[in-house]
Amino acid sequence: MLGPVLGWLASARQCFDDPYGTLTRGLLTSAFAPVIGLERVFHLDPMDDAGFARLIGGRRCPSRYSVGGWRRHLPWYEVDAFCRRTSPWHLIAGGVALASYDEHTIPRWTHKFHIKKGYITTRNKHRRCEKLFSTYDLGSGRYLAVRATPGDWGLQDLAVPLTRQTLERGQPEYLHALFDAGAGHSDAGVRALWDLAQEYQPRLDVTLRACRYPHRVKLWKALPAEQFEVLEEPGPYVGAPAKEIRLAETLTVLKDESPEQAVRTIICREVVPGPKKARWHPLHTTGVAPPLDVLTAYRGRQNHEQGYRVGVHDEFLDAVPCGYDKESPDPKRPRFQRGPLQMMGWLVALVYNAVGDFASSLAGDYVGSHIQTLRRRFFNRPGALYETPEALVVRLERFAGQEALIPVIDEFNAARHRLPWLGDRQVVVSLTPNDQSRSGP
Repeated sequence: MLGPVLGWLASARQCFDDPYGTLTRGLLTSAFAPVIGLERVFHLDPMDDAGFARLIGGRRCPSRYSVGGWRRHLPWYEVDAFCRRTSPWHLIAGGVALASYDEHTIPRWTHKFHIKKGYITTRNKHRRCEKLFSTYDLGSGRYLAVRATPGDWGLQDLAVPLTRQTLERGQPEYLHALFDAGAGHSDAGVRALWDLAQEYQPRLDVTLRACRYPHRVKLWKALPAEQFEVLEEPGPYVGAPAKEIRLAETLTVLKDESPEQAVRTIICREVVPGPKKARWHPLHTTGVAPPLDVLTAYRGRQNHEQGYRVGVHDEFLDAVPCGYDKESPDPKRPRFQRGPLQMMGWLVALVYNAVGDFASSLAGDYVGSHIQTLRRRFFNRPGALYETPEALVVRLERFAGQEALIPVIDEFNAARHRLPWLGDRQVVVSLTPNDQSRSGP
């Protein structure tokens, strides 16, 4: 993890003005906090860990005031520059990309400031909130971009700009963009995406979940039975009976448009045993692939949703700084400052990417492991620190499964990473070897 973070720090120094000298400790603390499990910035006060202190730029743990002050005063244009420099667009450059676009709602419980409201699915109501919109590459399982907005923005507002950003900055040979129903909340949003696909044809295809408006569901249910293809899929668990789905293809005429402009729609009807009603999953798509291939590709969006869950539960995504200015003169109309919210949201995404790379480098089957699992097994381990004039030696105490770290440690030590804030000492990591010579307890 230290190698990627040092790269982020080098990029930040080129993007941020640092008049108070808090950039190094602020960025390092914000980056390593979700790795070790530090939930809130005020949890820094009781911390007294020599290893963590040296990791984030000093010999003592920083104060929450210096780190929090650095976060609160980040200008949006400097944050945008940092995001552009650190976005991993190389993952999709010149290739075939399957990208998912979605929003994550962060509820805010303030009563003093009247910020914008948005729909919160966990509460099933509109509440004060802020949002993070992200671009996720399903092929590599990594985040590509993040954008912060007030709570009244929707996916339909940013669907076209985010897709255009992926095409222009990522430069993929072909992009298949996947959206949830929020991108097509109105037919105008669907048409905007279809016009964008026409503009970039044949480099772009779009698939989005269609809104299940009653009048359209009635038309889909009226399709003849022979138009549906009956398929069986594995059940939800091992040994479960097969699940039956029925696929059909039709055309949907959008509001105020002619039948010649109808969009291709894939209807998936999931047959539920018992007296329950069948579930309908319609998809609008510009692609020409068979219905089953379109459905299979769209189901990959679940990995994006899982990434949000990991961000919330393992990286404390909902604890990112608020985007409204608490020093606004009128609490009923507070100013929105995108910088802190987007910066911390993007750091959570960068840590997610870096931990994914770390898991894939381990010896053994750790690909796809959650951050909390890796934290428990590898990150938060006791050890000893030895300082010499030239090096900082980190010796981890012996633990079960430490052999998985050997390729990672060899690669890390070969890179010869140095800490500028610790006399430019080189960091050397070592394991305590298993003692095989003892025969007794």
